Amino acid sequence: MRDHVYGGHRSALRWGLIGTGAALASAGGYALQRGLAYFSRPVWVGEFEFYGVFASLGFIALLVGAVSAWPPKGQRTASAWGWVAAIATVVSALGYVVQTILDHVYTPPPVGLLEFYGVFIGAGCLALLTGAVASYVGRRRMDLTLSLGFLAVAYVLFAQLTQSLWD
Repeated sequence: MRDHVYGGHRSALRWGLIGTGAALASAGGYALQRGLAYFSRPVWVGEFEFYGVFASLGFIALLVGAVSAWPPKGQRTASAWGWVAAIATVVSALGYVVQTILDHVYTPPPVGLLEFYGVFIGAGCLALLTGAVASYVGRRRMDLTLSLGFLAVAYVLFAQLTQSLWD
């Protein structure tokens, strides 16, 4: 049983490396697109060309890695880094839902700004940082830490891609 789990863990790490490389390529593409002041018609095509393809690939690779690293039933513990990454991901996702609702109803501007920058962006940054640390810490652990780290980073890629294409 341990060899089977270890083989899945090794496969998850490979997927995580692919996802990390794609995420870095998407960040580089986004910076390049902004630096060159590249514009397509329609504008979202340029966003997807320079950013979306690699962000989508990174998102999918990290999801596959998270599923590959998912431990059997008896080992559903995680490090503090994994749990903080998971909680920050959920808080940011709820903040994203609230932000979307607030885009369609009137609220005083300070409330919208606090919600956007405090809950959605703040928790999203925390999810990215703790997810990266959990992914690193989880390499040697046979619990949920690696999966939770991958899921947190995948969420941030998905949220950024969605926000980029939406704007």
